[in-house]
Amino acid sequence: MVRLIKIICLIGLLFSISFSQKLSDIQSKREELNRIRKEIEQLDKKLKETLSKEKQNLNVIDEYDKQVKLIQELLKKLNEEEKRLSEEIRIREIELSNAEKELNDLRNEYEKNIVNLYKFGRKNPFELLLTSQSVNQALIRYKYLEKFTIDRKRRIELINQKAKEVSEEKSKLESVLNEKERLKNEKSIEETQLQTKIKEKRSVVSELRKDREAILKDLERKKQSAQKIAALIDQLIEQKRKEEIAARERALERKRQQELQRQKSSTENKNLTKKETTISENNENDLFLELPQFSSFSRMRGNLPWPVNGRIVNKFGEQRNPLLNTVTLNFGIDIATPYGTPVRAVADGRVSIVHWLPGYGNIIIITHSENYRTVYAYLSEILVNEGDIVKRGDVIAKSGESLTGEMLHLEIWKEREKQNPELWLARR
Repeated sequence: MVRLIKIICLIGLLFSISFSQKLSDIQSKREELNRIRKEIEQLDKKLKETLSKEKQNLNVIDEYDKQVKLIQELLKKLNEEEKRLSEEIRIREIELSNAEKELNDLRNEYEKNIVNLYKFGRKNPFELLLTSQSVNQALIRYKYLEKFTIDRKRRIELINQKAKEVSEEKSKLESVLNEKERLKNEKSIEETQLQTKIKEKRSVVSELRKDREAILKDLERKKQSAQKIAALIDQLIEQKRKEEIAARERALERKRQQELQRQKSSTENKNLTKKETTISENNENDLFLELPQFSSFSRMRGNLPWPVNGRIVNKFGEQRNPLLNTVTLNFGIDIATPYGTPVRAVADGRVSIVHWLPGYGNIIIITHSENYRTVYAYLSEILVNEGDIVKRGDVIAKSGESLTGEMLHLEIWKEREKQNPELWLARR
């Protein structure tokens, strides 16, 4: 009886804790989604006000960019939530199946106990009392039958209670399934809105391409954003330097603690201490391996895969535009490619920064081996998150456009030194 109660209580506790945690997670996700929706609404209101007050300009493009990015972020969150719900449904179905099996096992055990009770044959309780050899035996049998009756009633109540809980869990599962269906409908609405905003933005860009003044302003914004990219890379270099110093200090402190531990260790646990020390020293070495061991970037000079198929329309370095009478410095190259083309990482690395800058729009900075970094800009959609590990050839984004056409901007840096990407890409 005690075993039965423990098992049922344990199952109930597990269901209770698990479901309460899921409810908390769902509430947190909903709050995050609502926050993004409010930002989208505010930007939409601001965009409408801008369009009603002034002609189409670069600020309008910026507002569209921000709104599109937020809608894409919302869709990404909705996709993550849908996957989470699918996994939750799968796990809960397994849990329910296990719980139902446990209930069946308990019922079978209960039935066996009843069978064992009637080991004297098919006599019912009254027959057992009437066939007693003495009054004392009759009293003993009566007490036993009374205890068994109470015990049986309690077992039945507990089993029925658990069956009810399982039924309630099924109802909760149905609720999760309904939530998933609601998410699908919501995704469909947001995807439609996204395509609408992209179409509106591209229409504005098309108009501004005819505006010489807008193009000149855009060039000036790109100059400022190019300096911001350099500043971001500078921050990454400084951050890495600090992390390496901290890692060395932690390693030295661990070695100091190990030396103290060795001095205090007694003869009896020398072997154990030696074994633990070996493991700790291995962990120290891992501190310097925060990035996976990516293949050598420097050895790939002249053999890097192109991030997109296309042709170089703006080369590295000084660029003269006779039509606009301008001279600009290009820190990378611009590759003409259709809007929405998959953009692939040119080498193994870790996504260090996902950002947005005026003139360049969405950008991604990936850190590779030997302190090399690649920058990808003019992105219509970002498909990775900061901290993600990417492999050579992985799709990280979709290409976008600038006022000068549909293209991808690519930069390669060795620490603070700008490289000519054309010299690194494989010849065609």
